[in-house]
Amino acid sequence: MRLQAIEQFIAVVDAGSIRGAARQLDMSQPALTRALQQLEEELGVKLMDRSGRGVTPTTAGTAFLSHARVAESELRKAAEEAKRAVGNTTRLLALGVSPVGASLLLPELAITLQSLHPETRIRILETTPSALLSLVRDEVMDLAVTQRTRIHLDAGLSYRPLAEVQMRLAVRPGHPLLGKAGAWARLGLTDIVGASWLYMTAHDSADDIVSRSFTASGLPVPLPAVHCGSYFVALDLLAATDMVGVLPPALLGSCIRSGQLVELGLAQRLIPIQLGLYTRSDSPLTAPAKSAAKAIVAISRRLTLSGELRSTAPLKAR
Repeated sequence: MRLQAIEQFIAVVDAGSIRGAARQLDMSQPALTRALQQLEEELGVKLMDRSGRGVTPTTAGTAFLSHARVAESELRKAAEEAKRAVGNTTRLLALGVSPVGASLLLPELAITLQSLHPETRIRILETTPSALLSLVRDEVMDLAVTQRTRIHLDAGLSYRPLAEVQMRLAVRPGHPLLGKAGAWARLGLTDIVGASWLYMTAHDSADDIVSRSFTASGLPVPLPAVHCGSYFVALDLLAATDMVGVLPPALLGSCIRSGQLVELGLAQRLIPIQLGLYTRSDSPLTAPAKSAAKAIVAISRRLTLSGELRSTAPLKAR
């Protein structure tokens, strides 16, 4: 079985169609179709179901896919090591981060890695915790920094705790709830359960801290006005509407200093986020990935010792 055939199969699954994958791979549709048919003949199973809407993996194709991603990743790493042995030192570090992880680690982490490994290309992907775990498991990402999920950690992944983050409520200056809050720490969860909420994770997810915080207090879970997975978009929405959002302290502090947002004081804490580092348990890290893990631990430790991640004191403009 050729590496090229594995890459072609993965490309078709990711694209959802032979046409899209062929365009991505810069080859003709008939040639890609023949390559897939040859792969199926070699394996003796049908990998794809084809329809007018595209292609979807069969049960056998889904089973093959997870191993194919790992095999493709390992062969890519082996090719990179071979090139380095003859003087071509270019490497790729694929780093996954959740929005909370990105707000705490970047850009310091990227600057550190560039100084330590100038020959390494760095790919950073920001997405949800559940998506990141599967990407690390399948070795699409070398490692990921995200909150500890309530999903059972399987044997293919290792988790290292990094920090406990006390999230804050953010609203625009002049928000109606600010007048209701009055002095710091006088607004209860009962006062904001009916607010217009911007969720960063699905409100019915077991990992959502807003849902868990209200449930733990015996209150109904607030319904989301908007579900947004990007802080870049969320900040603009919070600044322009009467929605209430949850932000990490460093990011909210920056928005407060710029006058974009203010903190909505609470009489009780939200459930904190447990931030951690995920890696594969059965695959050694490359040298850049080891440096990244070391830098991530150092940055997290410094922020934890500073006390700003767990503090509940009000954030103020400086």
